[in-house]
Amino acid sequence: MHTEDPEIDTPDLAQRLASMPPDAIDALAFGAIRLDAAGTVTFYSARERANSGFRKEVVGRNFFADIAPCIQRPEVSGRIERARAAGTLDVVFDFVSDLPSGERDVALRARLLSAGDGGTWILLQRED
Repeated sequence: MHTEDPEIDTPDLAQRLASMPPDAIDALAFGAIRLDAAGTVTFYSARERANSGFRKEVVGRNFFADIAPCIQRPEVSGRIERARAAGTLDVVFDFVSDLPSGERDVALRARLLSAGDGGTWILLQRED
């Protein structure tokens, strides 16, 4: 059993997240968002809410259309679709984003992982 908090690059991170209670995921050093197979947000961590400044309710909304349309760029969405087609999603990329808080040019490291039920974990870490 793991007793320490996982990091964004932990190899078995999707499995670890699946076994953690929501308050433990909220306390991680990076933001965590859980999508169902259709891209609807089912979990949005307190850390990500604080980091992003996103004040609207996001659970129940489509992540790619309503929350982060910037991820629809071909260089990002293409990598995601190729990984899904291969059967396992584990994609890491760095990008710069504008946030709802008004903060601009925020450097982010994103890791997208397959979840056990066909959904996706999106993990976001701000680069210092």
